[in-house]
Amino acid sequence: MLGRILLITFLMMGMIQTSSAQKISVESFQRVKKDLLNQLPLPTEKKQATLDFLTSEQGFKFKADGKTDIQAEEGDGKLTLLAPHKTKFIVIEHPDYGQYTWKVPGKGLRKKRHYQANLITDKPGKEYKLAKQWVVIEVDPQNAIVEVDSTTVRVRDGLAQLNVTIGRHPYRVEAPFHVAVEDTLEVTDSVKLILPVTLQPIYSYLTVRTPMENGRIVLDGHAIGTGSATSGHLAEGNHRLQVFRKLDCYYDGIVSIGKAEKKVVEIAAEELWKRPRMVKVPIPAVDTTQVATMDSVLAQLAEGPVMADVTITAPDDSTQIWVNREPKGLGKWEGKLQQGYYAIQTEKEGLVSGVIPFWVNDAMPKTLDLSMPQASYGLLNIHSNVIGATVKVNGVTVGETPCVVDRLPAAKACRVSLVKKGYLNKEVVVTPIGNDMLDIELMMVKR
Repeated sequence: MLGRILLITFLMMGMIQTSSAQKISVESFQRVKKDLLNQLPLPTEKKQATLDFLTSEQGFKFKADGKTDIQAEEGDGKLTLLAPHKTKFIVIEHPDYGQYTWKVPGKGLRKKRHYQANLITDKPGKEYKLAKQWVVIEVDPQNAIVEVDSTTVRVRDGLAQLNVTIGRHPYRVEAPFHVAVEDTLEVTDSVKLILPVTLQPIYSYLTVRTPMENGRIVLDGHAIGTGSATSGHLAEGNHRLQVFRKLDCYYDGIVSIGKAEKKVVEIAAEELWKRPRMVKVPIPAVDTTQVATMDSVLAQLAEGPVMADVTITAPDDSTQIWVNREPKGLGKWEGKLQQGYYAIQTEKEGLVSGVIPFWVNDAMPKTLDLSMPQASYGLLNIHSNVIGATVKVNGVTVGETPCVVDRLPAAKACRVSLVKKGYLNKEVVVTPIGNDMLDIELMMVKR
C-alpha cells in the first residue's frame, strides 16, 4: 500500500514538472544552407549536425537523446549546438523555465547539415524587450562598401540591411573616387532605422591663364571666364579647352587632369593661333532632371503633408486615450494623423499605461486595437533576401522588409506574404507566440 502511494506521488510530481516544462517550446525548425542576409554558405561539420537555436535568453543546458551533454556556443541572438549524427531528441533545461524534451522532426539531425529553429520561452509576468532592431542603409553610389562595427555588410542595388543590438554603432561608407563617410548610427526598439548615405565625389579643378585679357575661356563647351578663370568641379580624365575672341577660336586642345588634382594651365602667346579658325562650339544639352525634380517637390508641397485616417480603440468606454500626451477621447478615437511617430497611452482611474509606439508612414488608413492585454500579443521579425518588399499580414500592408511587426494576437495563425515587382510572391502561415518574437526568413525568387 505504501509502495502504491509513493508511486502515485512520484507520477504526480512528474506531471507537475511536465506542466512547468511548457514554458519552453521550439518553433520553425528548418534546414538552412546559406545566411539569408549575405548569402554566404553556413558552416557544417563532417561528423556532427549543426543547430542554431534563435533566442536572446541564456543559461540553457542541452542533452542529445537525453544522455550526451551539448555545449552551446553563444552568438549574436542565437545558441549554436553541435549534435551527434542522427540525434532524435534534445532535452532542454533552464533554471527559470524548467525542462522540455524536443523531438526532432523527421529522421533526426544529420551530419554535414545546418539547421535552425526558434527557441521560445514563456515566463508569467515577463515583458518582452526588443534587444535588436533592423537598419536599412541606402547608399549612393550603389557600389559603395558599408562597414558597421568594423564588419562589412553586403550591399544589393544600393541597399544594405542588418540586424543590430539597440544602441549606437559606428559605421563607414566608402567608394572609389568619393569622399568616405564615417559616423555613428543609433537604433531604438520603436521602429527600424532607414539611413540614406550619399557620398560626395572627389572633384578636380582647372585654372587657365591666357595672355588675351578679353579671351573667352571655354571648357567642354562651357564658358568659365575671360583672360584667366578657374573651372567648377571636374571629373578626372580628358577635357577640351578652347580660347575665343568673339566667334574666332585662337586655341583648341585637350587637357588631362587626375583625381582630386588642382591643375594650372598657362597658355603662352606663341601657342595662340595667329590666324583664328572657325571651330564649332558644342552646345550643352539641357538637363531636365532638375526641372522634373523641382516640379515634383512643388507638387508635393501643394498637396500638403501626408495624412492618414487613424482609429484607436481602448479596452472599454471609460478608458481615456492619449496621443503624444494629449487626451483624445474615451473608448474610441477616430481622426487624422500626420506622417511620423506617435506615443499612444491609456488612462483609467488615475493609472496610466506604458507607451505604445505607433508609426504613420503613408496615407493608408491605420487601426490600433488596445482591447487585448499586452501579454496576449506576439511579434514577428520578418526579413528576406530582397530589401524593400511589401510585407502583408492577413492581406494588410504593415511595412517593408526588413521589419518587426508587433501587437499580433498570440496563438492565432496569420498569413504573412511578401510582394515586390519582378519577384514571385512569397507567403507563409505562422502563429505568433505571446510576449515573444518569432524570426521569419523568406527567400524571394525573380520571375
